[in-house]
Amino acid sequence: MSVSNPSPAIISWSVQERLREYVRSRQLAEIVYRDPAGQICVVHEVIRDLLSRAGHDFLVLGKGKVVGVEHVIMVDGQRLTKE
Repeated sequence: MSVSNPSPAIISWSVQERLREYVRSRQLAEIVYRDPAGQICVVHEVIRDLLSRAGHDFLVLGKGKVVGVEHVIMVDGQRLTKE
């Protein structure tokens, strides 16, 4: 296991800050993610919280849905992680 290759389940500090700004502002965001069945989903919701648990980061969306960041592709047209 290489220290230089962080888990995709943990996002960079700059991305965390960008997401925290959505939480603070309660701004509506377009979130594109892949669901457990592999389907691409697009939702327009407020990001209520950003959680870190057991080495993974999660978004809590407006209606209470929790999405692991490793499944999130884009927020407002900006890629969440590099591929």
